[in-house]
Amino acid sequence: MPSSFRQSAFSFFSRPLVGREDFLTADCNAEAVALIDSVPNDNFSAALIIGGKGCGKTHLCHLFADSVFRKTGEKAAFLPEPCLTDARFAVWEATFPFDEEALFHLLNDIRSKKGFLLMTADRHLSAWNVALPDLRTRLLSVPSVEIAQPDEAVLTAVLLKLFADRQLTVAPDVIAYILKHAERSFAAAGELVERADALSLETKKAVSVQLIRKILNEVSENKD
Repeated sequence: MPSSFRQSAFSFFSRPLVGREDFLTADCNAEAVALIDSVPNDNFSAALIIGGKGCGKTHLCHLFADSVFRKTGEKAAFLPEPCLTDARFAVWEATFPFDEEALFHLLNDIRSKKGFLLMTADRHLSAWNVALPDLRTRLLSVPSVEIAQPDEAVLTAVLLKLFADRQLTVAPDVIAYILKHAERSFAAAGELVERADALSLETKKAVSVQLIRKILNEVSENKD
């Protein structure tokens, strides 16, 4: 199958669901959900959600923006990097390295406007290696919550959502096989579903236990 066709097929079929009804609240992420639901408040003007790849941080950012808009009528700004914004509410999904002075000024500006900055990252603040003393002090006062790795029930729901995002319907035995044989992490689930979608399109076959077994065997061989 030509690569151009596969790329266009991916862009058409992969449509992530980011509404509240599409997000599974469980023990592993309940604290993060409670945090975004508490905004706006007078207790703090920024917070950090920590979690590995594929754990739902971006989904939570959209839920945060929706929640803020419902409560205040104001739109949250999604910032690709730390920078001043006219908005009172903002989201920054941290990438490294970043402009430390820009983040320091952003935090101050948001606080002066009685707004809120939601940050997400794949690592704890201690691993940010911040050199600017004032920023380091400010970040240490920012509340942070961590999204844990999923248990079986959560991972089942995540897999079903990831397949649904790509308009793929899978039988219960496929999910059961994945839970038994695949790595139990958000990142691994996302990569597996992406590969399954690609192989299903390429072979024009449904996602089955056999197809998943083939992918997992290839993953295992590549690790050896």
